[in-house]
Amino acid sequence: MWVRLRANRVPAAPSRRGAALYDRRMTDSVGMRVVGTIRTIELYAAMAKFHSVAPRQVARIVLEIEQAIDEDGGEINVDNLAGMHFQGPPELVPLFGPGDRVQIVTTTSSGMHIASIKPAPLS
Repeated sequence: MWVRLRANRVPAAPSRRGAALYDRRMTDSVGMRVVGTIRTIELYAAMAKFHSVAPRQVARIVLEIEQAIDEDGGEINVDNLAGMHFQGPPELVPLFGPGDRVQIVTTTSSGMHIASIKPAPLS
């Protein structure tokens, strides 16, 4: 069974094989897709934007990016993404480690917030 969202066809229910370990997407909008090997993953205290709000813990992931694709399916030069880090919930830290090959989808095309992350197959 397939559900049509915008011009893309996606499976109605994800299979267990290749299913994202973390997926926070609430809409059909998809940002940048990157595939790479985790260089570092650590807990980081994200500072609050407001004075009365305490900092919160987030997972900060730095990748050795092998491939990047924008929301329109076009290739992005990985040299332009050098030094970029991604952030997600702290629960990602025990699930992944340095050396793991992953696919990350961001919430926006230029963002660093993780919408979904899953192990990537070897190329």
